[in-house]
Amino acid sequence: MMDSFNYPIKEWGEIKDDYKNGSLIIGNGASVALHQKFRFDSLKEEAEKLELFNADISKLFKEFDTDDFELVLRLVWHAKLVNNHLGIHDTKIDSAYENIKNALIEVVKEVHCEHAQIFDHLSDLYKFTKQFSTIVSLNYDLILYWIRMYGNGSSINNDGHIFKDCFIGYGQFDHDWEKFKQPYGRHQKDVTLTFYQHGNLCIFRDAKNAENKLQRDESKSLLDVITSQWCEDKIPLFVAEGTGIKKLESIKSSPYLSTIFYEVLPSLVAENKNLVIYGWGLGEQESHLIQQIFKQGTVGKVAISTYSKEQKECHRINTLIKVIAPKIEVEFFDSQSSGCWNNP
Repeated sequence: MMDSFNYPIKEWGEIKDDYKNGSLIIGNGASVALHQKFRFDSLKEEAEKLELFNADISKLFKEFDTDDFELVLRLVWHAKLVNNHLGIHDTKIDSAYENIKNALIEVVKEVHCEHAQIFDHLSDLYKFTKQFSTIVSLNYDLILYWIRMYGNGSSINNDGHIFKDCFIGYGQFDHDWEKFKQPYGRHQKDVTLTFYQHGNLCIFRDAKNAENKLQRDESKSLLDVITSQWCEDKIPLFVAEGTGIKKLESIKSSPYLSTIFYEVLPSLVAENKNLVIYGWGLGEQESHLIQQIFKQGTVGKVAISTYSKEQKECHRINTLIKVIAPKIEVEFFDSQSSGCWNNP
């Protein structure tokens, strides 16, 4: 039986002018386009395949009914900190913390690319991303971090464009983020604000929930990036996986992630600001994000990339958005078309 709907799959070049100075959301598909090892369902499952967990860690995931790597890491870390402050020597907790810490480092090394592996794509990535005034990454990898560093490099950036992530002195996030929209200095013309809704390997939190961004050259190895600031009193801030409810709980536990969720996401699409979504499938487990982005009275356009070009999937996404925000105009474009993301 033939489907009764037909969604045109456009080329990026046909629609790009409608989205200049708009917003961009990048999902895991954007990272997969650069490095196939990002095509995994769960960091926890990858760690289990590599046999990186001992029996105690596997038991913790079952007891807390979660696949969220960061949540279990944080729980064990807090227990270790409490023991340290009370002068309690608990070898089992210490061992569990070291096991999950080392497992995270090893599994990230296994699935993540090195800077050199995507260097040849950075010019195209920069040209694409600099068209937008706001970018929200749903990934905790370092791709957007490296694009920012490339674009802001003195030898590259002679066009007056700058990326800002709203982290200021000593790597602290400034919650008055809207003020960063304005260029400063006579050499700056255009600004792109960048945010990580699910955290990032370059952002750490300490026992008092203070959050800081890594201050380090982008060309260093990934392992150095993770371990250079990972010490007894802080761990990486990222939301790895889990249901939408559990992801939302993790977001609410972080001042940085909460600011993005409650303030940045609702600002991404408006009558004078259209939205592009690249590499994000708008799945059920991220319904909390969809409901923050699209509101009943929102007016504007959203362009969504498609790799499969399947009409049923286009229909599902279109219906999902229209039920929430009927005034939004939805269109689809080929994720491999010229000029978008890493496509020359």
